[in-house]
Amino acid sequence: MNSSKKSSFSISVKKSLAMLATSATLLSANTYADEPTLLSATQLKLDIYKVSTSFHQLTLHEGDTSIQSELEENISSLNESAENLGSQEAPESADNIQEVLAITKDYAHFATKNEIASEGFTSQYAVNDLHESRHNLLAALDQVITQQSEQVGNSEKNDFLKAAALLQMMTSQYVRRANSNGGAGLYVANEENLDTPDILADRFSELFNKLQAEHKSDNNLKADLKSISRKWLFVEPSFKNYNQDTVPYLLTKYCNTIVSKLKAAQDKI
Repeated sequence: MNSSKKSSFSISVKKSLAMLATSATLLSANTYADEPTLLSATQLKLDIYKVSTSFHQLTLHEGDTSIQSELEENISSLNESAENLGSQEAPESADNIQEVLAITKDYAHFATKNEIASEGFTSQYAVNDLHESRHNLLAALDQVITQQSEQVGNSEKNDFLKAAALLQMMTSQYVRRANSNGGAGLYVANEENLDTPDILADRFSELFNKLQAEHKSDNNLKADLKSISRKWLFVEPSFKNYNQDTVPYLLTKYCNTIVSKLKAAQDKI
């Protein structure tokens, strides 16, 4: 190969390498740009289940004012999370995000319609309105999460939020089932997850064990993961034996702590 051809080949290789480097940089930039949207969407999913947990707790505690305040706080957090999602730049999910924002308003409205304090009971209409809206909201939100997951790929931060959202969904389901024993919430329209609590408990254990294995050498997370493990071992039997004596208040208290610990661990990554 003469010097002219060598020079041309060298320039071509350099250009190709430069293009690959630029593509890698753009891909990385896009991943980081999309991750906040994915995290915002998963946080909203967590807050959706927090609201329904408080709604059913309010029935269980016969309109207790402290639970009413907790419900109002969770609705406020829900609206903040929806606003945060709406502020993200995600053109590929723009239409779905707008749908999520619209349904969130309906869901927040129905969450305020528990009549237990004024009427002494929660009507089946109130329960079904809430869950019908939640079903529609989660269907739209899951489309956003799927789209953003495809853009981002693996996200360690989101893995912790996914575990928190799953546990919050399990808590909501458990409290609703506890209410069913007294007649409220016996039937729920468009229940989006028909898996029983014991199956969901196995799913959470699998997800949490994966998180522990992946971060076993991370000293920043050791205390949080150890605390979560202890508390999960305490509440897991209640999910596994959900048809026996229910302990919704105690279970909710421990699961709320686990959710907080999962979010604390996520913040340290």
